[in-house]
Amino acid sequence: MTELPPRLSLEVTARCNFACPFCYGVWHERAEMAGPELGTEEWGAILEECARRGVRTVQFTGGEPLLWEDLDELVARAVAAGLKTAVYTNAALLTEERLLGFKRSSTRISTSLQGLKSHAVMTGMSEGPWRTLEAIERAREVGWPMGVGITLARPNVGEAADLASAAFLAGASAVQMGPAMWEGRMKGRPDWMLTAEEWSAAKAAVRAALPEGRRVAFADEFFCACREQPEMARERWPSPSAGCPAGHAFGVLGVTGKFRKCLHTIEECEWR
Repeated sequence: MTELPPRLSLEVTARCNFACPFCYGVWHERAEMAGPELGTEEWGAILEECARRGVRTVQFTGGEPLLWEDLDELVARAVAAGLKTAVYTNAALLTEERLLGFKRSSTRISTSLQGLKSHAVMTGMSEGPWRTLEAIERAREVGWPMGVGITLARPNVGEAADLASAAFLAGASAVQMGPAMWEGRMKGRPDWMLTAEEWSAAKAAVRAALPEGRRVAFADEFFCACREQPEMARERWPSPSAGCPAGHAFGVLGVTGKFRKCLHTIEECEWR
């Protein structure tokens, strides 16, 4: 029987209303990992078993978890089982009612801000970033601020400092930034990957632009240590860090309910 880590991401759906060209969803590499999706009762039973086996926190992700029809019920089931809850969403479908519901259930919310002028290129959507920024601002106003994740690739790297500033100005509780990784859809876009020098310059620009007291958490990995590093990487990018906590501090239950030790790995197993 697989030992479960204390924190799990639950990929309830591979469906998404965005089409981000850098998406690392494993189903872009193996279509069979996109489904069939589990139902509410199946996920409810999984949540109860997770709680019995020592899991403390679950984060609902996707795809876009707000597209999963019974997400509110699933959050309630998790809370009833004694689990702490979180949701990672692109926020385009986040209504006022749902935001307040997440606050009532103490469900932490995180979102992504992937571009300002480059938003359409980075998300595959014609609309600008305003809905996301408005959602971040409204969350702050109701007293339940969101964390924000920013992925940098060649189309948006020039906006790195502006993206971090915009997130904080809108009211983000925390901001994390990292380079797009060579997996998922990015496997077809190696030209989008930053060089180590570009990434270092972007971090320097962000640090210089932010006022005293504002800090961005930088994730420096170009490749996941849980996957074999491609031959091309050894000459152009730094090797992944050793000692990844995947599988020990956190793990993933995919769309079909199977366990993976990391968001980025395509290796999965039965765990029950």
